[in-house]
Amino acid sequence: DSRPMTLSEALATRLPLPDSQLDILTGFTPQRLVDALPALPHREYSIASLPADGRLELLVRQTRHADGRLGLASGWLTEFAREGASIALRVRTNRSFHPPEDGRPLVLIGNGTGLAGLRALIKARAEAGHHRNWLLFGERSAAHDSFHAEELQAWLSQGVLQRIDHAWSRDGAMPRYVQDAVFAQAATIAAWVEQGASIYVCGSLQGMAAGVQDALLRILGESTLQRLTEAGSYRRDVY
Repeated sequence: DSRPMTLSEALATRLPLPDSQLDILTGFTPQRLVDALPALPHREYSIASLPADGRLELLVRQTRHADGRLGLASGWLTEFAREGASIALRVRTNRSFHPPEDGRPLVLIGNGTGLAGLRALIKARAEAGHHRNWLLFGERSAAHDSFHAEELQAWLSQGVLQRIDHAWSRDGAMPRYVQDAVFAQAATIAAWVEQGASIYVCGSLQGMAAGVQDALLRILGESTLQRLTEAGSYRRDVY
């Protein structure tokens, strides 16, 4: 990022190591340092765009730990990667989260960066001319976390989305999460499923995924949800 800093300072912003371990690296040559460091695991992000867009778009939340350190991948992407810089990556197909080829209704449920995967689904549906799509999305604050708001509103106006239900956990007196929005629309969700809708869920494994699963079980019952799962009509991309 062009700011002068020592190697120790640079590593402190990019590696999850306490000062005591950073001290051990003193005197290492650059090559020895590279050889000594363990390989980092791959970070996976849901893609928010289509190949036809001609570019790859992501929705990345910057992680900041309690001590102020940034998350390795999100910190580098949001703070250190320069515009126009090369990034080593590979695209992995998630075949279990592709949209159906037919025009059946879709109920799209997610939170946070899960909107990336749902956005790609909506874009694919719009391209195919399938407009029976319903988005239920949860985030913290409407003022700060309304990702792709103009695009979503345009899709709603154009009929690509039939409806959007938001749940803002930090707006209002009581927290409201996307699973609450799902259960609040129990009768309508049951009606959509009766009409052949598939359900796609994308976002947080912790909290959201289990909460939505519980809401759907209460709305549809275990046998119906199991039938949807076996038919490939209930799909999840949670992390």
